[in-house]
Amino acid sequence: MNRAFSQDPWKARIDRTFARALVLPLLLALLLLATLLGDTLYRSFSVQVVGGEGAGRTYPLGTPWETLVKERLLAEGYLEEEVQELLQDPKERRALWLQNRVELMPLTHEGPFRLVLTGLYDERLGDYSLLQGLRRWEELKASLGEGERLVLNPWLDASFLTRYPSRSPLLAGIAPAIVGTLWVLGLALLIAIPVGVGTAILLEEYLRQGRLSRILEVNLRNLAGVPSIVYGLLGLALFVRGFGFGPTVLAASFTLALLGIPVIVVTSREALRSVPDSIRQAAFALGATRRQVVFRTVVPAALPGMVTGVILSAARLIGEAAPLLLVGAAAYVPYIPSGPLSEYTVIPVQIYLWVSQNQPEFARVAAAGILVMLMVLSVLYLAALYLRNRFRREW
Repeated sequence: MNRAFSQDPWKARIDRTFARALVLPLLLALLLLATLLGDTLYRSFSVQVVGGEGAGRTYPLGTPWETLVKERLLAEGYLEEEVQELLQDPKERRALWLQNRVELMPLTHEGPFRLVLTGLYDERLGDYSLLQGLRRWEELKASLGEGERLVLNPWLDASFLTRYPSRSPLLAGIAPAIVGTLWVLGLALLIAIPVGVGTAILLEEYLRQGRLSRILEVNLRNLAGVPSIVYGLLGLALFVRGFGFGPTVLAASFTLALLGIPVIVVTSREALRSVPDSIRQAAFALGATRRQVVFRTVVPAALPGMVTGVILSAARLIGEAAPLLLVGAAAYVPYIPSGPLSEYTVIPVQIYLWVSQNQPEFARVAAAGILVMLMVLSVLYLAALYLRNRFRREW
């Protein structure tokens, strides 16, 4: 009898082989992702030789920005009185801040961890990959001329996150793209969450099963798989031209909201379905109305799944570039968006602009922008994972 119920050794071997074969695509995908991340991180560092008026000097940590700018202006031929007037005038001071970038370099020709000041007219005299530059460091250091500096440049630093775009890769920053992304994503979620969650509650808790509900369900699942470029065409025709919003934050938010609503509806319905019917029946038995059962019992129980779905939808929307290019996302915005009717840019569009530039340094700036977007996506995914594990309920 034991032999009759024992598993065939050949079948067991086949099952083990099949299980191991399923692991191979996962390992290959993880390897490719690690390779892509490593290559992007590698490209965000370079060894550079930079020249210009006063560019050869480096400064110790803690040196005030005003001191650096003052020495640079004096080196360019300004008088002491003129420098003081420029630094005291708010408009001129802001212009100097935009034209001069203070960076902390982990390695320079004068020692490690020194501050450097990059001006608008500083020129790149040599750009080397990380390994090539470190291998030739002493040779490059010995060949430096007057007014030249040698630095190990991490393109992703604090100044990169706070500065504005520039036609010079040495001064380029991503601050307007970050703020524009927050504006567009925030308004899109404000539109998509009530519509998506409300539609899910209507279909799952109020609408009876029938032809209409089946038609709506099929269409919602189809909309979730429609390419994003189609939503961009719809947003261009409807919001930019039809409603007259123009290429503004509001038009982009409505377009991304349309893109995110199907995903939110599908995930919210799955969360509502995971709540056992026994909880609903118990609430009805205690005399609760339909509205009380739905909004005081079912929705709170399904809320962790809904929140996870919303965060995953936001992570998808934050990486969309094609629909926003169609609805008028500007590639070069040298200011922070001030409201829903402002022009804007977002992180993916800004990266697209940098990649399309002819100067090779912009590829390194784009690598730094990609790392910023990956960090934002990682935060969103980790938040979704935490919420799912923290508020998970076993029924």
